[in-house]
Amino acid sequence: MKPPAWRLEPAIYPHSCLIQTRYTDEDLLRHVNNIAVAGYYDEARSRFSRAIFQAANAAGGETLGAAQGRGRIVTADSRCSYLAEVFHRDDQPVEIRTGILRIGTASYELGQALFQDGRCAGLCTTTFVQADAQGASPLSPAMRAVLEAHLIPAPDGA
Repeated sequence: MKPPAWRLEPAIYPHSCLIQTRYTDEDLLRHVNNIAVAGYYDEARSRFSRAIFQAANAAGGETLGAAQGRGRIVTADSRCSYLAEVFHRDDQPVEIRTGILRIGTASYELGQALFQDGRCAGLCTTTFVQADAQGASPLSPAMRAVLEAHLIPAPDGA
């Protein structure tokens, strides 16, 4: 399936993260294997999420954390599309760009794109849900505001 062209543009994503590839990420075909690429997305999501949670907490939102009996964010779905090969280079990390695609009542969808040599080599879309002991729970106003500040401006009709 061909991805929407607007998702391939690095400028639409408000957050950038550099991830260094490793020699051990290469497969027999001498490109980075798909499991390692998925790990790059996960690392970039973690860095982005920490920044989001810190900003929401600073803005007066509830601190997330199941250990404290409060809501937590759980991954509901994650999908990667591999558009081109990714290669290991000691002197050139890959760039993962991240932003918010959609915000729901208790969930949000995060969009990511992986860039190497100026081209988009893959896309990842992940859905997160805020939950408490009873199930899905609405996002706090502070969390919603921080997510909205990182919203990717999708073109009309997308």
